[in-house]
Amino acid sequence: MNQPLRKEWEVFYPGPEEKAAPGKQSRPKKSFNLSRSRIPVLVGVFLLAYMAFSFYSQFNKLANMRNDVSSIQQQMNDLQQKNASLREELRMVQSDAYIEKTAREKIGLIKPGETRVIPVEPGTQLKGIQSPAQENIVAD
Repeated sequence: MNQPLRKEWEVFYPGPEEKAAPGKQSRPKKSFNLSRSRIPVLVGVFLLAYMAFSFYSQFNKLANMRNDVSSIQQQMNDLQQKNASLREELRMVQSDAYIEKTAREKIGLIKPGETRVIPVEPGTQLKGIQSPAQENIVAD
């Protein structure tokens, strides 16, 4: 433990291999070589990953839009059918036959010369209704 680490020792006490001889040139340090480094490979991998993620997200958006278009078209078809049935009902309601039928059923109107008949369930007690023969009608 008393001895320093090897790198620290070499930094502070250079060995004979690092001393340049007066007639020899020292070996130059390695320069940075872009073609041998890993940076272009990493950039390429990140670029491919980004492009793959981008394409995936765009195709996902396209699929969602297609689903939206098909659901909207289905809603449009349903609404067109409903619109057609409502137009048919409106045409029917505006006819004279429907108006007459509704007036007879809901309001109880009758044509001149007709007699209105109201069915009564058996066992129902009616109070305050007199038959037309019993009424005191003065005929002119």
